[in-house]
Amino acid sequence: MGHLLLLFYSLLAPVIAVLYALFFLLSPRRSLMKALAGELKERLALAPPFFTERPVWLHAASMGEVKAVARLAPELAALFKAPLLMTSSTAAGRAEAVRLGAEARLAPLDFYPLAASFMAAARPRLLALVETEIWPATLYAAAVAGVPVYMVNARISGSTAALYRALAPLSRLAFAGVKKVLAQSELDAALFRGLPGLEGKVEVTGNLKHDLLGISTAGTDKVKEFFAAAGWRDAPVFTAGSTHPQEEPVLVEAWLEARKAVPGLKLVLAPRHPERLAETEALLEARGVKYSLWSEGAAAADCLVVDTLGLLQALYSESAVCFVGGTLDATGGHNLLEPALFGKPALFGPNYRNARHAGDTLIKLKGGFLTETAPQLAAKLSELLTDPAALQAARDNSSKTLAALKGATARTLAEITTA
Repeated sequence: MGHLLLLFYSLLAPVIAVLYALFFLLSPRRSLMKALAGELKERLALAPPFFTERPVWLHAASMGEVKAVARLAPELAALFKAPLLMTSSTAAGRAEAVRLGAEARLAPLDFYPLAASFMAAARPRLLALVETEIWPATLYAAAVAGVPVYMVNARISGSTAALYRALAPLSRLAFAGVKKVLAQSELDAALFRGLPGLEGKVEVTGNLKHDLLGISTAGTDKVKEFFAAAGWRDAPVFTAGSTHPQEEPVLVEAWLEARKAVPGLKLVLAPRHPERLAETEALLEARGVKYSLWSEGAAAADCLVVDTLGLLQALYSESAVCFVGGTLDATGGHNLLEPALFGKPALFGPNYRNARHAGDTLIKLKGGFLTETAPQLAAKLSELLTDPAALQAARDNSSKTLAALKGATARTLAEITTA
């Protein structure tokens, strides 16, 4: 049954690819297909790479996933003293792989003859699939060729897991060559453990992206100078970063309420998209808030609107408490751990699905706090800023959270080398 399902899938894959291409050609996003003719050789495995030594092969869907293995990929190649081959499903991902020093290709279509042909030409010593990349034909081709497969920084949704459980014979066939699934979180691990063919192969190693977090000093001196010129040097500052339109009314309301308990509290709004500055200004004017714009220089105001990019870390570093945007609307959250780089507690809303493990850990270790409404935000701000011991504890816990979440790269390398 498994082989029949794989045959059906392999016959269906080219049809889906053609339909997908037609969809884009007939849509307003047709410009995305302009390079299709030049990409066909790679998509059809007609231009496979050649290596004198067997490479380490990593496949990542797009630029974001390639960036996630920016540390792991070169360290893995160095560990095995092997060339680095990286494939991606997008041209942007391929370009990012080139910047990492890899021999980069677009991934061949997940059609067994093409996957097997690419595998035979490249002769990889191992294949690491990044995050959600589960390609049955490629996985089966690796198993047939005797290439060990590792799923790294692995995550999976409940619906995808349910699909692979329903297709149990295909799953067992595809996962036969998987040595280990190295999951981002316990939740992901539990879903993977429930899949046919992965019993006893799943470990939690953490999120590789957490190891890439680093402090940027860009703009730090400018922010300090700005705060000093505005008379903010000794005032508590609440910075709301990467905010979206639905969030800003809540944040402004919470700040105004918190000022009743903390009269000197200043607000920094750093919208995710500065081009929608007019909306933010209209909101503040409607609430009678006197504000200044970063681009116009320091002024005597209690609110600063940042109308440029690249300053968020510097602003977090000079703040008492931070809010991470994209969590009170449908966005799914931005980088919840950036305030922790500076030992600052983070407030965020309930929709942090893009950083679920980081958010859950911040809440568990009390280095971050879930606030769903303006009154809740105001109450937490007031609590932290009127109780120095509570604020210091939250700062310490923020730093502890970041330390606890780092180390995924080392754990992943250790799991691969001991498999």
